[in-house]
Amino acid sequence: MRVQCHWGAKLLSVILKPSPCRAWGGLVAITACVLLAVAACGPSHTGSKAAAKPAASPQPAAQPLPLHPSLPPNRSGSCVVASDQFSCVMQQRIKLVKRYLAHQPGQIGVALYDRDNGASWGNKDAGTDFPTASTIKLAIITDLIRRQITGSLTLTPATWGLISEILYNSDDAAGDQLWFAYEDGSFLQRIRRFGMRSAYFSGSPPYWGFMYCSPDDLDDLMNYVLDRLPAHYRNFIVHRMRRVGPIEQWGVWGAGRANRPGNKDGWENQGSVWITNTVGFAGPNQKYTLAIMDNLGGAGDFHAGSTTLSEIASLLFRGHLGPAPTAEATPNAGGPVDY
Repeated sequence: MRVQCHWGAKLLSVILKPSPCRAWGGLVAITACVLLAVAACGPSHTGSKAAAKPAASPQPAAQPLPLHPSLPPNRSGSCVVASDQFSCVMQQRIKLVKRYLAHQPGQIGVALYDRDNGASWGNKDAGTDFPTASTIKLAIITDLIRRQITGSLTLTPATWGLISEILYNSDDAAGDQLWFAYEDGSFLQRIRRFGMRSAYFSGSPPYWGFMYCSPDDLDDLMNYVLDRLPAHYRNFIVHRMRRVGPIEQWGVWGAGRANRPGNKDGWENQGSVWITNTVGFAGPNQKYTLAIMDNLGGAGDFHAGSTTLSEIASLLFRGHLGPAPTAEATPNAGGPVDY
């Protein structure tokens, strides 16, 4: 016997074999076989919660999707950047630096700032105070320029010559001449205006060679120079910092020629302990400022410190380690030396 039923828009046929139905006999058997056949036309949902649900009411036809639907971003392996965050590329490079720092000796502080959108990153020692060495000379230069702008002093051609020597090769004699001619303990209060809030003198009488500050302080100083000084003075400093002598071609300099870096470095040898510092800028229109301070704690020399700082800059701005710098520290005469 054949029973037909509808499933959706299709007509289905189920053939009932006579032998089972004849075994039951009569009209009752035929009715039972028909019921079994109709049940066979229904869908099977073995073990599914859907089998217990009543039949759904008819639904309206689905509307077609727009050509460019607004979908949530695919965050599997992607990077979502807010307006005040580093680019995806820079975020990945910061991760490289974090892994690199985890394997370096001593204590290293890093402060990075994006001048285009205000994004900033500092590691755990970005706010730690280190001996400033010659990086503080950039603050001396900035202070003298600001005081000339306000009319409290006049910088002579000879003074500008000293400033140029400092920016070219970190000349200590030039730094001393500027300090004893124009600076004293009040210097500390004036550089607070540059954002150097944790700086302090470590000896008496106050002297540039005995000062401490943090990477955050140096990064604030660099941004003051780039953002607050009049264009004429800013351009002078930027020009000089991009043309440093061989002894200062490390640190932020490791960003590579294509990124047009400029920097002011500082290094200090106290017995077997070397301090190496760098502050500067890199990228189009000085997009980024960077300050790094490294206390090797007796675990390395000048070459180790200058290489570490250069490699950090290379990772940030080139995405890979660069060549080791070839600069040599000024020979040590025996006692603590600041450069």
